[in-house]
Amino acid sequence: MTDRARIVKLLTACALVLGIGTWVVACKQGEGDRCQVDADCADGLVCNQATQSCAKTNGGGIDANIADGPPADAAVDTIDAPDAI
Repeated sequence: MTDRARIVKLLTACALVLGIGTWVVACKQGEGDRCQVDADCADGLVCNQATQSCAKTNGGGIDANIADGPPADAAVDTIDAPDAI
Protein backbone atom coordinates (compact mmCIF):
# COMPACT_ATOMS: atom_id res chain seq x y z
CA MET A 1 0.00 0.00 0.00
CA THR A 2 1.39 3.35 -0.97
CA ASP A 3 1.69 6.36 1.27
CA ARG A 4 -0.98 8.14 -0.76
CA ALA A 5 -3.47 5.28 -0.24
CA ARG A 6 -2.80 5.25 3.52
CA ILE A 7 -3.37 9.00 3.75
CA VAL A 8 -6.64 8.70 1.81
CA LYS A 9 -7.80 5.87 4.12
CA LEU A 10 -6.84 7.85 7.22
CA LEU A 11 -8.62 10.99 6.03
CA THR A 12 -11.72 8.97 5.09
CA ALA A 13 -11.79 7.35 8.53
CA CYS A 14 -11.39 10.74 10.26
CA ALA A 15 -14.17 12.27 8.18
CA LEU A 16 -16.46 9.34 9.01
CA VAL A 17 -15.79 9.61 12.75
CA LEU A 18 -16.34 13.40 12.72
CA GLY A 19 -19.52 13.02 10.68
CA ILE A 20 -21.01 10.44 13.03
CA GLY A 21 -19.99 12.49 16.08
CA THR A 22 -21.65 15.61 14.68
CA TRP A 23 -24.81 13.69 13.83
CA VAL A 24 -25.06 12.21 17.34
CA VAL A 25 -24.48 15.56 19.07
CA ALA A 26 -26.98 17.40 16.85
CA CYS A 27 -29.71 14.77 17.30
CA LYS A 28 -32.55 16.04 19.50
CA GLN A 29 -35.26 13.93 21.13
CA GLY A 30 -38.85 14.13 19.95
CA GLU A 31 -42.04 14.27 22.04
CA GLY A 32 -42.23 11.28 24.41
CA ASP A 33 -38.53 10.41 24.05
CA ARG A 34 -36.28 10.14 27.11
CA CYS A 35 -34.40 13.25 28.30
CA GLN A 36 -32.50 14.63 31.28
CA VAL A 37 -32.40 18.36 30.50
CA ASP A 38 -34.30 20.72 28.18
CA ALA A 39 -31.34 20.78 25.77
CA ASP A 40 -31.94 17.08 25.03
CA CYS A 41 -35.32 17.91 23.45
CA ALA A 42 -36.13 19.25 20.00
CA ASP A 43 -37.21 22.88 19.53
CA GLY A 44 -40.56 23.67 21.15
CA LEU A 45 -40.27 20.81 23.67
CA VAL A 46 -39.09 20.78 27.28
CA CYS A 47 -37.86 17.95 29.48
CA ASN A 48 -40.62 16.95 31.91
CA GLN A 49 -38.62 15.97 35.01
CA ALA A 50 -41.49 13.90 36.45
CA THR A 51 -41.57 11.55 33.46
CA GLN A 52 -38.05 12.26 32.16
CA SER A 53 -39.43 12.58 28.65
CA CYS A 54 -39.73 15.43 26.16
CA ALA A 55 -43.13 17.13 26.19
CA LYS A 56 -44.81 20.33 25.06
CA THR A 57 -45.12 21.45 28.72
CA ASN A 58 -43.10 20.66 31.81
CA GLY A 59 -46.07 19.28 33.76
CA GLY A 60 -46.01 22.17 36.21
CA GLY A 61 -49.80 22.43 36.48
CA ILE A 62 -49.98 20.87 39.95
CA ASP A 63 -51.32 23.98 41.69
CA ALA A 64 -54.96 24.40 40.78
CA ASN A 65 -56.54 27.82 40.46
CA ILE A 66 -59.22 28.52 43.04
CA ALA A 67 -62.34 29.80 41.28
CA ASP A 68 -64.27 31.08 44.34
CA GLY A 69 -63.10 33.02 47.34
CA PRO A 70 -60.71 35.84 48.02
CA PRO A 71 -57.15 35.80 46.74
CA ALA A 72 -54.64 34.14 49.04
CA ASP A 73 -53.03 37.44 50.00
CA ALA A 74 -56.32 39.24 50.81
CA ALA A 75 -56.71 40.66 54.30
CA VAL A 76 -59.05 38.62 56.47
CA ASP A 77 -61.14 40.21 59.22
CA THR A 78 -60.92 38.34 62.47
CA ILE A 79 -63.89 37.82 64.73
CA ASP A 80 -63.35 37.55 68.47
CA ALA A 81 -64.90 34.36 69.78
CA PRO A 82 -66.41 34.40 73.27
CA ASP A 83 -64.16 33.04 75.97
CA ALA A 84 -64.63 29.40 76.78
CA ILE A 85 -66.27 28.69 80.11
